[in-house]
Amino acid sequence: MLNLAKRIARRLLRRAAVSTPIVPQSPENLVQAAREEGIDLAERLVKLRREPRLYVHGAESRLATLKVHCSRQVRDTLAGAEEIMDHRFDLLGSGPFQPVDPERPARGAYQPIDWYLDPIRGCRFPQKVPYKKWNLYEMRPPDADIKLPWELSRCQHWPTLGQAYLLSGDDRYAREIADQLHDFLEANPVGLGINWTCTMDVAIRAANWALALEMVRNADGLDEAFWRSAYEALYAHGRFIAANLENHYEVTSNHFLSNVVGLFYLSTLFHDFAVGREWDAFCRAALEEEMRVQILSDGADYESSIPYHRLVAELFLGAACLAEVRGEPLSASYRDSLRRVVAFLAGVLRPDGLMPQVGDADDGRLHIFTDFSGLNPQDPRHIFASAATVLQEQDWLELAGDDGNWEAAWWGGAPPAEPRTQGQIPANFQLYPEAGLAVMRENGHYLLITNGVVGTKGFGNHKHNDQLSFEYHHAGQALLVDPGSYVYTSNFVARNRFRSTCWHNTLTVDGVEQNEFREEWLFRMFAKATPQHHNYRVTTDYVQYIGSHDGYTRLSEPVEHHRGFRLLRECGTLVICDLLKGAGVHQLLWSFACAPGIEVRKEEAGMLLRGKGRDYLLCFPAGVAVEVEEGSCSPSYGIEQSSQRIVCRTHHRIDGTAQWSFMLRPFDADDSEGRAAKAVSELAAAMEK
Repeated sequence: MLNLAKRIARRLLRRAAVSTPIVPQSPENLVQAAREEGIDLAERLVKLRREPRLYVHGAESRLATLKVHCSRQVRDTLAGAEEIMDHRFDLLGSGPFQPVDPERPARGAYQPIDWYLDPIRGCRFPQKVPYKKWNLYEMRPPDADIKLPWELSRCQHWPTLGQAYLLSGDDRYAREIADQLHDFLEANPVGLGINWTCTMDVAIRAANWALALEMVRNADGLDEAFWRSAYEALYAHGRFIAANLENHYEVTSNHFLSNVVGLFYLSTLFHDFAVGREWDAFCRAALEEEMRVQILSDGADYESSIPYHRLVAELFLGAACLAEVRGEPLSASYRDSLRRVVAFLAGVLRPDGLMPQVGDADDGRLHIFTDFSGLNPQDPRHIFASAATVLQEQDWLELAGDDGNWEAAWWGGAPPAEPRTQGQIPANFQLYPEAGLAVMRENGHYLLITNGVVGTKGFGNHKHNDQLSFEYHHAGQALLVDPGSYVYTSNFVARNRFRSTCWHNTLTVDGVEQNEFREEWLFRMFAKATPQHHNYRVTTDYVQYIGSHDGYTRLSEPVEHHRGFRLLRECGTLVICDLLKGAGVHQLLWSFACAPGIEVRKEEAGMLLRGKGRDYLLCFPAGVAVEVEEGSCSPSYGIEQSSQRIVCRTHHRIDGTAQWSFMLRPFDADDSEGRAAKAVSELAAAMEK
């Protein structure tokens, strides 16, 4: 299997034409760049520290106000910084760990970090392999997850150290950054080792190094020799990124966008040099192009994943903020698209303010300014604070909640006002046709329906088989949810299970996947199910969606799946109607993945779902066998929580059309007027049209 995966990877890496310009070859190092331009390097590096260029410096004039109005965030930041000083991390489901390098001795009080460790499996990746010779499946320890050392190597903990230095004035935090920079380069010389094998991680590391170094630029404990080595390392990162852009695949994605954004930060730092200006020109052209390519007209990222949409939103926002601070903003069309990007994220939020899990999730971020040690990976609300700053949309601060003022300040926003708390997430009834998502959100009731194309222009790298699947909350209680992603390359079986049709809240016919994927191709899906949106209707009484896909028409006896949803607005009752058009005898399986913590038991009238303080009844059609099975849910990368799964099965002969209806309602709901039964019959009739 692994040899086949290797051959597949080579095929997928074939070059494709790109419309962005090629980055010119840069001088070999910063010394050479300065020499070619007749620049006094020592003098120029002093100027770099005296004239901060990134947006984090805006918070420096507001530190006193932050300490008054954001005292909790100050405490959390200082506490988190102390954990980082002890090299205690908790990344991607690892649990707390201290990565101590077993081969390099301590330097005084500083213990070198093991940058090659998978802490879950307790194994180390091979060291200092030239990045172009690296082969994951042949060289890694068995089933080790390369994302764990990659995540640590992004150094997204450095800005927390920088914040702690500014808030406390304690040079220990600045010296820790200096020690970690020396430590990283000693263990990971440029171009050697796994932490140079993915340019995306190199670029994100570069951005975080640049931000943190700007925060500690006035620290007394850092001498000129350190600053020269730091800027030389940043220049080396830029040169590496420019030479190893991830735009040679069939399509570009969040990887190439990360490359561009990381290089954009470095172009700002080195704008006094010709190479910095060349990087800047390339990045601006690439940013404008990728905004056109990767963002759909309804504001969604085109990779079929809401968590990756959050990452892409942050990347585009970071670039826009950087351009604004420089006084050279990106185009009006870029900013207009960015508003749609943020509005889309606001539109799909769950009632609790978290992201729904649609498609893949690997918890990716550009940088982290709020609670590095205790953040919830499903929480996207920092986006609204930064967007309020960058796009001057102050209403978005209401969505950001208590952390909004704090987050905005580190993006260069206005001094924080009194602490604010997040109010109720506003109602939203909207169909996002290109994204393939329908949202019904009001008074804590929430229904998100997925029925989209295979994303990334059919590449399907982060798409799941979730046609006509859904997530449902009642009065703020999550009842049925998308199961998430769990892991990628460390477990092929789990990877494929979590993106499979039968693991989602939809109908599987004859055990066939809606869209085709192969177990070795972990980041590829082949489009077989064309989605259609037939009806989206909002009335005073209900919200309704009817859609279909043709993924099962490739069966020897083809059928087409149509599904309708009706959410009753006042009581929150949900009605679902499935219609199959075609012929033949088919094995049908319906899956309903319950949220973690929901208890299920079989009753005569249906399945009883017990939430926090309230019971719900799932009523199913006659003639289907219903069982409760063990399931699992992954709220973030590397985390798997036990949950229960309701599965309905039947064999049925179809001759033209066949229809089944389900209803989920509060167990104690008063339906004296028969509104629920009426909704079932009306939706069933609408499906027949």
